[in-house]
Amino acid sequence: MALSWRKLSIADLEVIFALHMAATEKVGRPELIRPETPEFFRHMVTDAGEMVGAFDDQGLLAYGVLQWDLSIEEDPFGPLRLDRSTRLAKFAGSSVRPSFWGHGLHSQLIARRVKVATELGFEQAYSTSAPGNHRSWTNLLGEGFRIRALKEQYGGHLRFLLLKDLEDRLQFEPVEWCADEDIAGHRRLLDAECEGIDWRHAGERHEILYGRRA
Repeated sequence: MALSWRKLSIADLEVIFALHMAATEKVGRPELIRPETPEFFRHMVTDAGEMVGAFDDQGLLAYGVLQWDLSIEEDPFGPLRLDRSTRLAKFAGSSVRPSFWGHGLHSQLIARRVKVATELGFEQAYSTSAPGNHRSWTNLLGEGFRIRALKEQYGGHLRFLLLKDLEDRLQFEPVEWCADEDIAGHRRLLDAECEGIDWRHAGERHEILYGRRA
């Protein structure tokens, strides 16, 4: 599949929002994916971040948001146990045309934003993902993010907070597998300063591997 990639601009706002709506309506569960407004995307392509887009012969196929104005978010530094001087960016959502789900585009969007964030001098990147949104956090774990916190945000919805060291300096020792729906287990392991580092299928469910820094 031949794709062209480029930075998105305010001229793309209409097609960005149309793709966002198509993806969120396909999922049909706002507790898993936060619905955004056109104003949010306008903010991201003008002064609060950068968006990367993939195009095919039908138009915008996928986008990913890199956000650096974190003032509009719930404070991530405390839950992530980061010093406030850390240069932190957020991977603030992505969408792929539903007919192309399962083709690896979410992983490509993560990798391209890692490259942009690194080039811009950010030290760490974080993202949020609902425990029930397997497509999201499995892709993030696959691209080197680690689950570092679990909290309610976006109006009381439960979210993993995932962090990536953009210099890839960290190593971990495995500790324990935890079923994705075992919220108490995740809290126990996170309270013990373990981090979610990998995942696997376990029958009909998913399990997350927690580890400690070596």
